[in-house]
Amino acid sequence: MKTSGDPGLGLLFFGTDESWPLVEFAEAAEERGFDALALPEHSHMPVASRYPLGELPDRYRRVLDPYIGMSMVAARTTLEIATCVSLLAQHDPITHAKTVATLDHLSGGRLTLGIGYGWNRAELADHGRRFDERRAVVRDHVTVMRALWRDEVAEYAGSHASVSPSWAWPKPVAGSVPMLLGVQPTERGRADVVGFADGWMPGSDDQLPDGLPALCEAWERAGRSGTPTVWPKINFTADDTDLLTRIERCRALGVDRILLDLQSVSRDDTMRVLDRYAALVEKSRR
Repeated sequence: MKTSGDPGLGLLFFGTDESWPLVEFAEAAEERGFDALALPEHSHMPVASRYPLGELPDRYRRVLDPYIGMSMVAARTTLEIATCVSLLAQHDPITHAKTVATLDHLSGGRLTLGIGYGWNRAELADHGRRFDERRAVVRDHVTVMRALWRDEVAEYAGSHASVSPSWAWPKPVAGSVPMLLGVQPTERGRADVVGFADGWMPGSDDQLPDGLPALCEAWERAGRSGTPTVWPKINFTADDTDLLTRIERCRALGVDRILLDLQSVSRDDTMRVLDRYAALVEKSRR
């Protein structure tokens, strides 16, 4: 969390093969003063998927791979890059550690991982993961990845992931890559953030007024140093006053970066909404 100064302002973009081209969007975002771009992840979308919010949006069937997408964005812009969120349980942790460390190395340390457990039972099952074990799987994967980044000779044996004594380079620029856990602001969610994450990626800024003080209290009680890094998402709104109010609330609460969510915006409306958001952000800074 920030104790002074404005938070960063980035965008969450659901890039697909039919959306506004990802790199063009990233370049346009940077030109308009945004400082970060976050991408979501789904490996595939089983027909049996049950979307928790009703009818499955078509973009979920067509989403680009975030790691390839982030590498393209990093090569063409100076934006910070992030996932919102990456589904760690669906990756091999050793290969994933290499991918993440390489991307962070090549981007000059610009990578932040928003990580999540995953809502899609069918997607997890196709990766050989049980839904009720996904939290434990993610915790083991995080431990393996950090060991490979941190240690000259890494070793770990867990219930869901392990690595024999091994060398692995490159290391991330800062020695590790921040991992922000996307969970609900429940007692269990807070315990997970405090237990193994570097911070919190709330699904909505509406979770902050109650969730953030409770998280900070739990963080301090657990003896964690500093404060949790917090990147909330502000869902798309067509109401200018509402958006400005939400940005100001995030600033007042001391979040590190705000992600403005454009994932539900159509291709035809993308640049119009981006221009509108840029003008409002500039207005909010005056």
